[in-house]
Amino acid sequence: MTGVDSPVVALESDPRWQLILRITASPGFVNSPRLSTFLVFVTKQRLSGESGSLNERTIGEMVFERAPNYDPRDDNIVRSHASRLRLRLQDYFDGEGASEKMRVSIPRGSYVPIFEQLDPAAKEAPSPGAPSEAAPPNLDLSKYADAPPAASVSPRFSKLLVGAVVLVVAAVAGASALIYLHYHASLQNTATHKLWAQMFNRNQETIIVPADSSLVITRLMVGHTIRLADYAGGEYRKATVCDKPCDPRMVETVESLRYTSMSDLEFAVKVTHIPEAIPDRTEIRYARDLELKDFKESNLILAGSEEADPWLAVVSGQMNFVVHDDPAVGTLHVENRNPKPGEKSDYPIDPHDPQHRGMATISFLPNLSGSGNLLVVQGFSLAGTQAAAEFVTNGRDLDALFPGYSGNLAKLPHFEILLSTVEINGMASHAVPLAWHVYP
Repeated sequence: MTGVDSPVVALESDPRWQLILRITASPGFVNSPRLSTFLVFVTKQRLSGESGSLNERTIGEMVFERAPNYDPRDDNIVRSHASRLRLRLQDYFDGEGASEKMRVSIPRGSYVPIFEQLDPAAKEAPSPGAPSEAAPPNLDLSKYADAPPAASVSPRFSKLLVGAVVLVVAAVAGASALIYLHYHASLQNTATHKLWAQMFNRNQETIIVPADSSLVITRLMVGHTIRLADYAGGEYRKATVCDKPCDPRMVETVESLRYTSMSDLEFAVKVTHIPEAIPDRTEIRYARDLELKDFKESNLILAGSEEADPWLAVVSGQMNFVVHDDPAVGTLHVENRNPKPGEKSDYPIDPHDPQHRGMATISFLPNLSGSGNLLVVQGFSLAGTQAAAEFVTNGRDLDALFPGYSGNLAKLPHFEILLSTVEINGMASHAVPLAWHVYP
């Protein structure tokens, strides 16, 4: 048929689609193929009139290659990536996309993109003769926007409104200043405050990662440890290999579940509620959904040992206190790679100790690119990890260990701590430092 654009041609000429192409070609999206695919898919559905099919299950199947009719309640990969996508879009329009005449957003509680035309009067006028790089000149974008332009108000009402806003802002600013001074004085720049202030910042995501308890159960069933190469790519779930008699179907069922421990979840929730946490920059993510780039771009807080999170193999080379928790390899112990005077090079664990003494470690290290930080809390048992988590969150133990960093502006350096614990009825006692290293 002549004179009628095909759907592809109509899409390519749509300013909304051109905006999406500019966004996905930007530095913040080029290195995040999953976020780019996510944005492209939901936009195509939106522009082709298929918004009604945009739900969590559909996106999981089409974008993240989840099995048909998978249960999103057991797999939050769509929700977690949607949260990251919203932040990445905000970063784009705050940075290289600041001159765009149209913006796109994905409101919380929905996966349908919303396009909004900006008010030209609110933006600085371009220099004469300089064409806009954000959109073709003389193009009316209002017909593509999802929201109508704001209604005009009278000059008198506008002045009254501005005056009222100024008074409110001044009052809020004054109250905020008093609250901040009181809060700042109460913290006294303690070691604990400095730790969490470095783990959270406005320009970077912080990802909290509870242990993968399903993986621990799988290891017990199949009789061998799952390597990071198989775990990161999901290969271990595609072919069940048992070193001892096992039921492959039962193993596959356990592998499909997303179990973690209550102590890890309690730690994750507690961290999100500390004063320094930034809610819209913080995410709790399952270990199975991590990617290598997260260790380069984000701040990471990981709970549990390598047995329950193979991703620790990525950073174990940076650690001085290394937890060896695989009984199939040898005796359970903590290796001290660079012992200081008075320290041991090896701290063994006696599984038959009647006093149930154990150990745990805390590692505060730079991420792989040096642009952020890693906090790894791990023990030989759930109780041990819980004791280490309590040590870094209670606001007392860390301050007592590093008193020289309280009450001043000195930055808290990276460090590692080896802790001694005693377990009673599955609960760990108060952790006591055995050794600690501070790095320049």
